[in-house]
Order: sequence, then C-alpha cells, then structure tokens
Amino acid sequence: MPGQGAGAERTLLRMSDTQEQTTEIRVIHEGERAWADLVDPPGTLGTGGAETETFTSRDGAFQTGFWRREPDTWSFERLYDEVALIVAGEADIETNGQVFTVRAGDLLVTPKGSTGTWRIKETIVKFFVIYDRG
Repeated sequence: MPGQGAGAERTLLRMSDTQEQTTEIRVIHEGERAWADLVDPPGTLGTGGAETETFTSRDGAFQTGFWRREPDTWSFERLYDEVALIVAGEADIETNGQVFTVRAGDLLVTPKGSTGTWRIKETIVKFFVIYDRG
C-alpha cells in the first residue's frame, strides 16, 4: 500500500505468510511483542516507528496488532476500516475541519475512505483492529 498516506503505515506480514494459524489460544505478554521497524513511514520529519501483528484471520480480512510512531505529521486516506485503542502517547487527527485529540485510553474509529492529517505530539502506541474485505 505504499504511497497511500496513512495506508502506507500498514506493512505487516500476514500471519498466514509466516506461520500456520491454529485454534490454540495465545497470550502475548508486554515484553514479548516482536516489533518490526516500519518501512518508509509517511511523515514530514522522517521519524521512525514500528508495528507487530498479533492475529490475522484465515482469509486475511481481519487483522490485529500494535503500532508505534514517533512525533511527526502526515496526511492519510484510510483504505480499510480500523478501530484502535490508544495505549500510550498523544496525537491530533484533523479531518473535515475538526481536530480530534487522542490519548491513552481513547478509542479511535477510522472507517474506510476517511481522510485527514495525523499530528503526533508524543510517541504514540495503539492496539489496532483492521477489517479489509477489499
């Protein structure tokens, strides 16, 4: 999804590409997240970030994981539906003339087709749930 604003922030390997999915219950403890650096993240400051996948459905339409970004600013167009729980940090999201501030404990809903600008003030971590039926 390169070149798609915040859509470019999604570079996760799908679980089906890296391991066979099972019906076993898993627990991923705080220190056990396998963070991978973001490849060419969007932004004006060139800051970095990382993400880690926690689950992908067999058909690839449903995906969860953690995402982390350092302070930066970029425009986005959401190419999928996403619900995210902000775990740490703070950011402003500007869309349609409104500015929404998100902080730890907030739930952010960005439907497919939504557009705007991320302005990360303090390194942010979110747990995301993505639904992308295509």
